[in-house]
Amino acid sequence: MIKAIIVEDEKSSMEYLTSILNRNHKNIKILGWASDVHDAVTLIKKKEPELVFLDIQLNTGSGFEVLDQLQNEMTFEVIFTTGFVDYKEKAMDYFAFYYLNKPIQEEQLKKVLDMYELKRSAFDRRKYEAFKLQIENKHTSITIYEKSEYTTIRISNILYCEAAGSYTTIHLRNNQQLLFSRNLKSIENMLEHSDFFRVHRSYLVNLQNVKKVTHDGIMIMIDNKEIATSSRNRKKVIDLLKLYNSKTL
Repeated sequence: MIKAIIVEDEKSSMEYLTSILNRNHKNIKILGWASDVHDAVTLIKKKEPELVFLDIQLNTGSGFEVLDQLQNEMTFEVIFTTGFVDYKEKAMDYFAFYYLNKPIQEEQLKKVLDMYELKRSAFDRRKYEAFKLQIENKHTSITIYEKSEYTTIRISNILYCEAAGSYTTIHLRNNQQLLFSRNLKSIENMLEHSDFFRVHRSYLVNLQNVKKVTHDGIMIMIDNKEIATSSRNRKKVIDLLKLYNSKTL
Protein backbone atom coordinates (compact mmCIF):
# COMPACT_ATOMS: atom_id res chain seq x y z
CA MET A 1 0.00 0.00 0.00
CA ILE A 2 1.33 3.42 -1.01
CA LYS A 3 0.59 6.17 1.52
CA ALA A 4 -0.29 9.46 -0.18
CA ILE A 5 -1.37 13.03 0.59
CA ILE A 6 -3.13 15.50 -1.69
CA VAL A 7 -2.19 19.20 -1.53
CA GLU A 8 -4.85 21.04 -3.49
CA ASP A 9 -6.69 24.33 -2.81
CA GLU A 10 -9.84 23.41 -4.77
CA LYS A 11 -12.03 20.92 -2.94
CA SER A 12 -13.71 19.76 -6.16
CA SER A 13 -10.31 18.97 -7.73
CA MET A 14 -9.24 17.09 -4.61
CA GLU A 15 -12.47 15.05 -4.61
CA TYR A 16 -12.13 14.29 -8.33
CA LEU A 17 -8.55 13.04 -7.94
CA THR A 18 -9.53 11.02 -4.87
CA SER A 19 -12.41 9.38 -6.75
CA ILE A 20 -10.12 8.30 -9.62
CA LEU A 21 -7.58 6.89 -7.18
CA ASN A 22 -10.25 5.03 -5.19
CA ARG A 23 -11.71 3.59 -8.36
CA ASN A 24 -8.61 2.61 -10.29
CA HIS A 25 -5.66 2.59 -7.89
CA LYS A 26 -6.67 0.74 -4.76
CA ASN A 27 -3.03 0.28 -3.76
CA ILE A 28 -2.85 4.02 -2.96
CA LYS A 29 -4.19 5.10 0.41
CA ILE A 30 -5.00 8.80 0.83
CA LEU A 31 -3.93 9.85 4.34
CA GLY A 32 -5.22 13.40 4.15
CA TRP A 33 -5.73 16.63 2.26
CA ALA A 34 -4.30 20.11 2.74
CA SER A 35 -5.27 23.29 0.91
CA ASP A 36 -2.55 25.76 1.92
CA VAL A 37 1.20 25.87 2.50
CA HIS A 38 1.16 25.76 6.30
CA ASP A 39 -1.33 22.89 6.55
CA ALA A 40 0.49 20.95 3.84
CA VAL A 41 3.84 21.16 5.64
CA THR A 42 2.22 20.17 8.94
CA LEU A 43 0.32 17.24 7.41
CA ILE A 44 3.34 15.87 5.55
CA LYS A 45 5.49 15.99 8.68
CA LYS A 46 2.79 14.26 10.71
CA LYS A 47 1.75 11.55 8.24
CA GLU A 48 5.11 10.86 6.54
CA PRO A 49 3.64 9.87 3.16
CA GLU A 50 5.48 8.06 0.39
CA LEU A 51 3.78 10.14 -2.31
CA VAL A 52 2.45 13.71 -2.44
CA PHE A 53 0.15 15.06 -5.14
CA LEU A 54 1.19 18.72 -5.05
CA ASP A 55 -0.68 21.57 -6.72
CA ILE A 56 1.80 24.16 -7.98
CA GLN A 57 -0.55 27.13 -7.49
CA LEU A 58 -2.14 27.43 -4.02
CA ASN A 59 -4.27 30.23 -2.61
CA THR A 60 -1.70 31.10 0.06
CA GLY A 61 1.42 30.56 -2.02
CA SER A 62 2.79 27.74 -4.13
CA GLY A 63 3.66 24.08 -3.95
CA PHE A 64 7.30 25.12 -4.25
CA GLU A 65 7.01 26.89 -0.88
CA VAL A 66 5.85 23.60 0.67
CA LEU A 67 8.96 21.83 -0.59
CA ASP A 68 11.22 24.69 0.47
CA GLN A 69 9.91 24.58 4.04
CA LEU A 70 10.41 20.83 4.33
CA GLN A 71 14.10 21.08 3.40
CA ASN A 72 15.82 17.76 4.23
CA GLU A 73 12.64 16.03 5.43
CA MET A 74 11.64 15.05 1.89
CA THR A 75 11.61 11.26 2.01
CA PHE A 76 8.59 11.16 -0.30
CA GLU A 77 8.10 11.45 -4.06
CA VAL A 78 6.13 14.31 -5.63
CA ILE A 79 3.62 14.36 -8.47
CA PHE A 80 3.01 17.99 -9.40
CA THR A 81 -0.46 19.00 -10.58
CA THR A 82 -0.97 22.18 -12.56
CA GLY A 83 -3.62 24.01 -14.54
CA PHE A 84 -1.02 26.07 -16.36
CA VAL A 85 0.51 24.91 -19.62
CA ASP A 86 3.60 27.07 -19.84
CA TYR A 87 7.38 27.01 -19.48
CA LYS A 88 7.04 25.16 -16.15
CA GLU A 89 5.71 22.13 -18.01
CA LYS A 90 8.69 22.12 -20.37
CA ALA A 91 11.03 22.51 -17.41
CA MET A 92 9.38 19.58 -15.63
CA ASP A 93 9.76 17.49 -18.78
CA TYR A 94 13.40 18.44 -18.98
CA PHE A 95 14.13 17.58 -15.35
CA ALA A 96 11.97 14.43 -15.58
CA PHE A 97 9.61 15.24 -12.75
CA TYR A 98 6.24 13.55 -12.44
CA TYR A 99 3.37 15.92 -13.23
CA LEU A 100 -0.28 15.98 -14.21
CA ASN A 101 -2.08 18.66 -16.18
CA LYS A 102 -5.55 19.69 -15.00
CA PRO A 103 -8.17 18.58 -15.62
CA ILE A 104 -6.53 15.28 -14.73
CA GLN A 105 -7.25 12.46 -17.17
CA GLU A 106 -7.49 8.88 -15.89
CA GLU A 107 -5.16 7.60 -18.61
CA GLN A 108 -2.56 10.27 -17.82
CA LEU A 109 -2.76 9.47 -14.11
CA LYS A 110 -2.28 5.74 -14.76
CA LYS A 111 0.80 6.41 -16.90
CA VAL A 112 2.41 8.62 -14.26
CA LEU A 113 1.65 6.21 -11.41
CA ASP A 114 2.98 3.27 -13.42
CA MET A 115 6.27 5.16 -13.87
CA TYR A 116 6.40 5.99 -10.16
CA GLU A 117 5.75 2.40 -9.10
CA LEU A 118 8.57 1.16 -11.31
CA LYS A 119 11.06 3.45 -9.57
CA ARG A 120 9.61 4.07 -6.09
CA SER A 121 12.15 6.85 -5.69
CA ALA A 122 12.24 9.75 -3.24
CA PHE A 123 12.18 13.33 -4.47
CA ASP A 124 15.57 14.50 -5.74
CA ARG A 125 16.34 17.64 -3.76
CA ARG A 126 19.38 18.69 -5.81
CA LYS A 127 17.50 18.30 -9.06
CA TYR A 128 14.67 20.36 -7.58
CA GLU A 129 17.08 23.19 -6.73
CA ALA A 130 18.25 23.19 -10.36
CA PHE A 131 14.63 23.21 -11.52
CA LYS A 132 13.84 26.19 -9.28
CA LEU A 133 16.83 28.10 -10.62
CA GLN A 134 15.56 27.43 -14.14
CA ILE A 135 12.08 28.76 -13.26
CA GLU A 136 13.26 31.79 -11.30
CA ASN A 137 15.91 32.85 -13.82
CA LYS A 138 13.94 32.15 -16.97
CA HIS A 139 14.98 35.34 -18.76
CA THR A 140 18.57 35.61 -17.53
CA SER A 141 20.05 32.11 -17.26
CA ILE A 142 19.44 28.41 -17.77
CA THR A 143 20.34 25.61 -15.39
CA ILE A 144 21.32 22.24 -16.82
CA TYR A 145 21.20 19.20 -14.55
CA GLU A 146 23.45 16.31 -15.48
CA LYS A 147 25.28 13.54 -13.64
CA SER A 148 24.00 14.74 -10.25
CA GLU A 149 25.39 18.22 -10.86
CA TYR A 150 23.89 21.37 -12.24
CA THR A 151 25.46 24.12 -14.30
CA THR A 152 23.97 27.61 -14.50
CA ILE A 153 24.75 29.55 -17.68
CA ARG A 154 23.98 33.22 -18.30
CA ILE A 155 21.93 33.49 -21.49
CA SER A 156 23.81 36.59 -22.63
CA ASN A 157 27.06 34.56 -22.62
CA ILE A 158 25.74 31.98 -25.09
CA LEU A 159 26.84 32.50 -28.70
CA TYR A 160 25.17 29.44 -30.20
CA CYS A 161 24.29 25.83 -29.47
CA GLU A 162 25.45 23.10 -31.81
CA ALA A 163 23.89 19.66 -32.15
CA ALA A 164 26.07 16.54 -32.20
CA GLY A 165 23.67 13.61 -32.36
CA SER A 166 22.10 13.22 -28.93
CA TYR A 167 24.62 15.70 -27.48
CA THR A 168 24.74 19.49 -27.60
CA THR A 169 27.76 21.77 -27.39
CA ILE A 170 27.02 25.22 -25.98
CA HIS A 171 29.51 27.76 -27.30
CA LEU A 172 30.12 30.68 -24.94
CA ARG A 173 32.01 33.94 -25.04
CA ASN A 174 35.76 33.76 -24.34
CA ASN A 175 36.03 30.57 -26.46
CA GLN A 176 34.43 28.39 -23.79
CA GLN A 177 32.53 25.26 -24.74
CA LEU A 178 30.26 23.05 -22.65
CA LEU A 179 29.14 19.61 -23.80
CA PHE A 180 25.90 18.10 -22.48
CA SER A 181 24.22 14.76 -23.12
CA ARG A 182 21.01 16.50 -24.17
CA ASN A 183 19.73 16.93 -27.70
CA LEU A 184 19.40 20.39 -29.19
CA LYS A 185 15.61 20.37 -28.96
CA SER A 186 15.68 19.98 -25.17
CA ILE A 187 18.12 22.91 -24.88
CA GLU A 188 15.91 24.96 -27.20
CA ASN A 189 12.90 24.23 -24.99
CA MET A 190 14.82 25.39 -21.94
CA LEU A 191 15.95 28.64 -23.52
CA GLU A 192 12.55 29.82 -24.81
CA HIS A 193 14.07 33.25 -25.24
CA SER A 194 13.26 35.79 -27.95
CA ASP A 195 16.94 36.27 -28.86
CA PHE A 196 17.38 32.62 -29.89
CA PHE A 197 16.43 31.17 -33.25
CA ARG A 198 16.88 27.70 -34.76
CA VAL A 199 18.60 28.73 -37.99
CA HIS A 200 19.41 25.16 -38.99
CA ARG A 201 18.58 21.74 -37.61
CA SER A 202 22.06 21.67 -36.06
CA TYR A 203 22.30 25.24 -34.79
CA LEU A 204 20.43 27.39 -32.28
CA VAL A 205 21.80 30.93 -32.45
CA ASN A 206 21.73 33.90 -30.07
CA LEU A 207 20.86 36.69 -32.52
CA GLN A 208 22.40 39.25 -30.19
CA ASN A 209 25.79 37.69 -30.91
CA VAL A 210 25.60 37.73 -34.69
CA LYS A 211 28.16 40.08 -36.26
CA LYS A 212 26.58 40.04 -39.70
CA VAL A 213 24.70 37.87 -42.17
CA THR A 214 25.25 37.70 -45.92
CA HIS A 215 22.41 37.81 -48.41
CA ASP A 216 22.94 34.12 -49.15
CA GLY A 217 22.28 33.32 -45.50
CA ILE A 218 25.72 32.84 -43.97
CA MET A 219 25.72 34.08 -40.39
CA ILE A 220 29.01 35.35 -39.01
CA MET A 221 29.14 35.22 -35.24
CA ILE A 222 31.19 37.54 -33.04
CA ASP A 223 33.75 34.74 -32.66
CA ASN A 224 33.95 34.63 -36.50
CA LYS A 225 32.24 31.25 -36.69
CA GLU A 226 30.27 30.97 -39.96
CA ILE A 227 26.89 29.27 -39.72
CA ALA A 228 24.78 28.51 -42.77
CA THR A 229 21.05 28.99 -42.38
CA SER A 230 18.62 26.50 -43.86
CA SER A 231 16.92 27.65 -47.06
CA ARG A 232 13.47 27.61 -45.46
CA ASN A 233 14.63 29.79 -42.55
CA ARG A 234 16.86 32.17 -44.51
CA LYS A 235 14.33 34.96 -45.17
CA LYS A 236 13.06 34.88 -41.59
CA VAL A 237 16.62 35.04 -40.22
CA ILE A 238 17.46 38.05 -42.40
CA ASP A 239 14.22 39.79 -41.41
CA LEU A 240 14.89 39.12 -37.73
CA LEU A 241 18.41 40.44 -37.93
CA LYS A 242 17.14 43.67 -39.45
CA LEU A 243 15.64 44.24 -36.01
CA TYR A 244 19.06 43.68 -34.45
CA ASN A 245 20.85 46.79 -35.67
CA SER A 246 20.60 45.94 -39.41
CA LYS A 247 23.42 43.38 -39.41
CA THR A 248 22.86 42.35 -43.02
CA LEU A 249 25.40 42.66 -45.84
